[in-house]
Amino acid sequence: MKRKIGIGVLAAALLYGVVIYIVPIFFPLPENLLAGPPQGLLFLDRKEKPVRRLLDGDLRADEPSTYDEFPKSLIEATLAAEDCRFFSHNGLDYMSIGRAVRDAAVKKRFVSGASTVTQQTIKLYSPPRKRVFRTKFIEAFTARKLEMFADKETILTAYFNHLPYGNQFTGARTAARGYFGKPLSDLSIAESALLAGLPNKPSYFNPWKNPDAARKRQLWILGRMKEERYIDETEYTTAAAEPLNLLPGPAQVFHAPHFTELLREQNPDTIKEAISGSRTLRTTLDLDLQRFVESTVSAELARLTHQSNESNDLQSAVVVIDNETGDVLALTGSRSFFSSRSGQINGAWRPRSAGSTLKPFTYLVALERGYNAASVLPDTPIEYITSTGAYQPVNFDRRFNGPVSIRHALANSLNVPAVKLLDQLGGPEVLHSTLTKDLHLTGLKSDPVEYGLGLTLGNAEVRLLELTNAYACLARLGQYLPYRFVMDESTPEPVEVFDADCAWVLADILSDNDARVAAFGIHSPLNLPFRAACKTGTSTDFRDNWTIGFTPNFTVGVWVGSFSNRPLNQISGSMGAAPIFHQVMVRLNEGGDSGWYETPADAERRIVDTLSGKLAETIDLPSSRVREEWFVNGSVPFEATDRDYTEDGKTKLSLLYTNWWRSEANDLQTEAALEEVLEVTPEFRIVSPLEGTVAYLDPDLPNDGSQFPLKVAGSGQEEIEWASDSLEVRSDGQRMWVVLQPGEHEIVAHDRKSGRTVASRFRVEAL
Repeated sequence: MKRKIGIGVLAAALLYGVVIYIVPIFFPLPENLLAGPPQGLLFLDRKEKPVRRLLDGDLRADEPSTYDEFPKSLIEATLAAEDCRFFSHNGLDYMSIGRAVRDAAVKKRFVSGASTVTQQTIKLYSPPRKRVFRTKFIEAFTARKLEMFADKETILTAYFNHLPYGNQFTGARTAARGYFGKPLSDLSIAESALLAGLPNKPSYFNPWKNPDAARKRQLWILGRMKEERYIDETEYTTAAAEPLNLLPGPAQVFHAPHFTELLREQNPDTIKEAISGSRTLRTTLDLDLQRFVESTVSAELARLTHQSNESNDLQSAVVVIDNETGDVLALTGSRSFFSSRSGQINGAWRPRSAGSTLKPFTYLVALERGYNAASVLPDTPIEYITSTGAYQPVNFDRRFNGPVSIRHALANSLNVPAVKLLDQLGGPEVLHSTLTKDLHLTGLKSDPVEYGLGLTLGNAEVRLLELTNAYACLARLGQYLPYRFVMDESTPEPVEVFDADCAWVLADILSDNDARVAAFGIHSPLNLPFRAACKTGTSTDFRDNWTIGFTPNFTVGVWVGSFSNRPLNQISGSMGAAPIFHQVMVRLNEGGDSGWYETPADAERRIVDTLSGKLAETIDLPSSRVREEWFVNGSVPFEATDRDYTEDGKTKLSLLYTNWWRSEANDLQTEAALEEVLEVTPEFRIVSPLEGTVAYLDPDLPNDGSQFPLKVAGSGQEEIEWASDSLEVRSDGQRMWVVLQPGEHEIVAHDRKSGRTVASRFRVEAL
């Protein structure tokens, strides 16, 4: 009998040895488990400072930790909750297995688990499997193999670095920073107990959403720590009474989230190459500058919210570009990625209404076509009749200034002159082509007719990053470069899209603090301690406000608004975005003045009459009516003569200013006078209906909307005879209109006084 018992014991021992030491060898360990802490793709800034590391699944993560970094309290709290015999078992806890089998027999189902930390580590690093007995079998034998080839410290390190703590926090270091804003070494016993309880059910024990459940779990773990004699009664009482100072919301556990997310979206091939190669990617980001931008946005929006009684959903986005390379040095898309409402929306990439930030490109096209900074534009009331109805542009202050120079109109962001100028240049198609084909703005619709002349006022949506890069093209004096996020990538040769000398004149206007005083005052945020070109913009109902500008070295773009698209409380670009722009620009140039552009070789500085735009070097005029102006590319205007002035020295204005002259807005009575006779015959044309108009007969309108007004420009309406071979023309003694019928039609206007005749062709359709 003894012999049989001995043989049985020997056989059992042999079987145990085979099962525990031989069979596990045939189970492969998960890839990279023994290679040390998981090393996902590491983003570096341009100075090789760590910005963000991606772990498996692209979860938010920090730099993986080593075993020495895990505090004793966190290790003990975790083992008390998950595996109190971790340092004594061989990967399988037979006591826990026996308890689980006993409980299952009593309850007729499994009610408690028996997985050790080693088994859980295998599960964390393995592909997802169905939770069936076969999976448990595989994990058990794989855990045995891990225990055979790795020490306990290595296993715990892998475990803690890959453990999910909820809220997408992967790893103990990430959780410590995410929930408490502190490094692992600073965790208290109470904080360690809270963290140790989260991996069991991360969503249910979420301390922000279910603090009561998280608290109960924490107290249970503290009790287990006392039972296991990891802590004594005093430590237990102190930890249980300790108030937990959780952060108010998920902390930013990686830097520049909007920057890195946009980089990943727009450079997928680069990301794949980096992951398969060195697993590091040096970006164009300047981390110190990024932190400054983020803190400035937070502080300025807090100030603005307080001063303007705004709600706390006010947001801002900022982009900083290095002009020489196109490198994006800083990019933030919201007030806070984690701690603000809708903060994960990237305002630097989301299309928003551009406001007046598109005006400079209209003026640059004009400069290339022979206009100059002294060219005078009429800031007077006008109505455009379009296929969508009447359009009457007005200025921000609802006033009209009469004759204004291009310098004054652009520097003070006047709307009416910009609209009239775009009309003279050929309409919205001209500006639309510049913005989309030359500057690669992708937020605009493909058909410029949808915007009309309002395109120059920014009724189109643009992306801050692309618009800032368009201004960087101005900063390079017309040389376009694509922006980039990754260092060491080949940079294409710049493409000349604007004349350099004309771009220089535009930069001179946008950097002229004296020229913009009328609209912005002397001490506005645009007045920097060094020379910088700046432009603000405000969209309809103050929904978006912008400030974008540049020095020869840097371009900065700022947007302020609400992602809910609600109107702001009278916050313009100079109030909301400009203070942020100012501080970022000062930070970029804190080393001293960045200098300015060299004057073009053929540039001439001449004295002009500000009301006529003509040279006034031989005319005796008050200093308030003349200024020195730059001219390039032979755009010097004609010399003024005595015929341009009245006997008492007033500048003569064209009769085109007649209506404005008679209005209350006219403040030039002592400096100018209307001409008695027009020296230049204005263009005579039909403005209603415009050539190519498609008019619709709408049964919901009076008379089906068949009465269409007739108007001309360049002549008094009372001198016009109207005629059409296919439509009836009517008059009530004061107004003229045509009665519409479906079909193709032509209307003819004849000026009895001058003998001029013009025609307009249009189409009528029924709804």
